Formats: sequence, C-alpha cells, structure tokens
Amino acid sequence: MNTVAGPRERLIRSAILMMREHGVAATGLTDLLAHSKTARGSIYLHFPGGKSELMEQATLHAGQQLGATIEALVTESSSPAEVVVGLVGVWKRVLETSSFTAGCPIVAAARSDSPTVQAASATVFADWTRRLADYLISTGTDSAAAASISSVIVSTIEGAIIQCRSAKSLQPLDDAGTNLVKLLEL
Repeated sequence: MNTVAGPRERLIRSAILMMREHGVAATGLTDLLAHSKTARGSIYLHFPGGKSELMEQATLHAGQQLGATIEALVTESSSPAEVVVGLVGVWKRVLETSSFTAGCPIVAAARSDSPTVQAASATVFADWTRRLADYLISTGTDSAAAASISSVIVSTIEGAIIQCRSAKSLQPLDDAGTNLVKLLEL
C-alpha cells in the first residue's frame, strides 16, 4: 500500500532538505510551505511552537535517520574500520548527488539561534557517539576509549563534510576516512 505523506511529514522532510542546503536561519516559513506543498495553518497545527519547534523536530528526525544508518552499518560490518568506510561512503554519495549543496542538517541545527534546535543537535550528536561507542565496546574497546574515539569519528566526519562543501571536493572525506581507519587499526 502506497501512503501519501501528511502535512506534518512533508513539513519535516522539507525542513531537513532545506536545512541541509541553506541552514536554519535561511530556511523561511514561506519557502517551507511552498516546498512541502502545505497550507500555512499546518505549521501551527502540527508545530504550535512555530518554526523553532518544526526545526527541532526535523533535527531529531534527521538524527534518527542517520542513527538507523549507523545501526545498519554496525550490523553489517565486520570491523569498526568498515563502519567508518561506510559512513564516509554515505556522505560522499550525499555530497556528489547534491553537487556539494547538501550538508548535514545536524550541523545546521547546531548553528541555529534557537536554544531548542541547538539542544536537539546536541542530543543527536550524543546519540550517534553513543551508538558508535557501544559498537566499539562490543568489539573489545574499553568504555572510556570507546567514548573518546567515537566522538573523534563523529567530529572528524562532520568537519570533513563542511570542508567538502566548501572546496567542492571529496578529498577531505577521503582523508578523514583514511586517517580514522588508521586510528582504529592501532
């Protein structure tokens, strides 16, 4: 059965796409409504807190999507290095298919003026770090090292995505992946 997304889902999807390309501040309500093909009243019906609540929910939703990708990579990979290679591959595809216009919506949320949107980004980054740390622990890494290494993985990949967009090159992600794999193989 093929179901059509309702206004709430369309607004969240549009917010994620627009955040990835323009950031939170540059994503206006009028543009969101046009992109999502949603009536103006839908924003306040589904997000009584307005744009800030919509962006918070979009951030958490985007975080869950990549969290599910991390879980799939952890399940399918035979080593932490393979997980890193998989994450780098995911972001390379995003950058290539968007001609370097789409970045990480969680970074966009972190730069928001809204404390609730920033808090949502912190929650997402903490979740990704925890998921990676749990996997590292399951492969024999001690918990303190796993927490630190997983934080470095998230920070390095996120920084490389920003550099890739700026340079319109995948080289920063390639470099990040190569060096993270070396770190994990020590």
